[in-house]
Amino acid sequence: MMGSDVPATRRAAISRQLRDEILAGELPPGAPIKDAELAERLGVSITPVREAVTELITEGLIETLPNKRRRVAVLNEVHAVQLLDVLGVVLVAVFERSAARLGQDDVETMAAAAERLEGALEARDMLAAHTTLLELIEIILDAADHDELRAVNEHVLARSLGRLFLYQREELYYIWTDGWKEAVALLRRQEPDTAVQRLRQVFWILTEELRTGDM
Repeated sequence: MMGSDVPATRRAAISRQLRDEILAGELPPGAPIKDAELAERLGVSITPVREAVTELITEGLIETLPNKRRRVAVLNEVHAVQLLDVLGVVLVAVFERSAARLGQDDVETMAAAAERLEGALEARDMLAAHTTLLELIEIILDAADHDELRAVNEHVLARSLGRLFLYQREELYYIWTDGWKEAVALLRRQEPDTAVQRLRQVFWILTEELRTGDM
């Protein structure tokens, strides 16, 4: 089967497996991506692999090189700062709308997720960290109850969040995890506006650290 005739479930399954391997570091930044080799390893035909690779190129996890070569994306400080800029704008915008709407159960679920996020990053389990961060963001998106903000966030998340996980700076993880935990603590104290300011501060600190290189 070719093109659009490839079952979406098969293509989606291959996309997810390759995405997970990239986020987990099994396919590290710079690793060559060869359709035939992937198809053989995964035990599938080459067509759905090509479709899956195209999807991951769209997400920015795989990049194209001259002579039709492809590899897992390699990011530098400039890329990371730009991704944080965009992610910060859209995520803080939705948090501004949702913070005061979050119920006690939502806040406690966020607190548990923030602890899991910290544990995953400490264990260098990037796939678990990525999954947990998406859970945190989903709580915020649900509370915002705004279709357009959700659409914008989902578009940016699909492009930005996974790519950020390719640029790993372990010495900065605490800024991210402390920010989430402190924002949740502020929500517990019924201080939603301050919680929003704390999350905004996280993005500012991270981008400044990357811009100045003062680690």
